[in-house]
Amino acid sequence: MRLTAVCFAIASLIAGPAFAAGPANPSLYAVNSAAIASAMTYCSTRHGNLLAGSPGAACFTRARNILAGYGLKRVSQDIDARCNDPQTFNTCLTPEIGRLVHALNAEFQKQGL
Repeated sequence: MRLTAVCFAIASLIAGPAFAAGPANPSLYAVNSAAIASAMTYCSTRHGNLLAGSPGAACFTRARNILAGYGLKRVSQDIDARCNDPQTFNTCLTPEIGRLVHALNAEFQKQGL
């Protein structure tokens, strides 16, 4: 056990602040997950199941292209700037994700999906 603790200590010293700082963009996964889920839900609600060759699948393909140009990384960086207190991060993140989903649904509708 002692060797394991020494190895971890050495790895921590080598990694330095990367271990302590946490992810550089903490909301990125939540933003991307919400975006994909929004596209899937929107398309399946409007066009049915996302089966290969179906109208739902075609909608989802178009929605993914919209997401690719939407700037989700920038959106997550903006959220991280507003939700920068680790103590309240999750409580701050929830309404931010809600606003993102609302905006994406409006964009999908605007694009005629």
